[in-house]
Amino acid sequence: MSETASPTAPVQENANHKSCGGTPHREAWLSLARAHAAITGRMQEALTAAGMPPLPWFEVLATISEAPEQRLKMGELAEALVMTRGGLTKLVDRLIKAGLLERTFCETDRRVSYATLLPAGAELLEEMGPVVSAELDVAFSANLSEGEADVLRETLERLRGSACEA
Repeated sequence: MSETASPTAPVQENANHKSCGGTPHREAWLSLARAHAAITGRMQEALTAAGMPPLPWFEVLATISEAPEQRLKMGELAEALVMTRGGLTKLVDRLIKAGLLERTFCETDRRVSYATLLPAGAELLEEMGPVVSAELDVAFSANLSEGEADVLRETLERLRGSACEA
């Protein structure tokens, strides 16, 4: 996406959108992308208003906190967050500098490094959690029943799985 494009900006309707490749699958993709941008934008705004770090910090901390021993191999973390390894390394370095994570190494293979949650990271995650949860409640609870949310999650997991197989 270009830096000037706004993911939440309204898209002008084109009467000939079908001739421009506007298939139902493309329209579903665009709706998914716009919904993701709008919801993550709301979460980021709420975190900023609360004086908290950016949403990607929450995503890293939350993902690691759910892992066994609260640590993940860097490659597994990049895959879980759908990030490049280089982008993740820079983000993890910022979290290490902030005292929220530490990089640890495999005892049998020093080439393998882990991002490991520190107590300060767990504390920050606890502070950020209610802000993120409140925004998710606004976005999802107000618009989807729990059953609809389950169906949406299953559908998105199926799509992700098929994309990973390609």
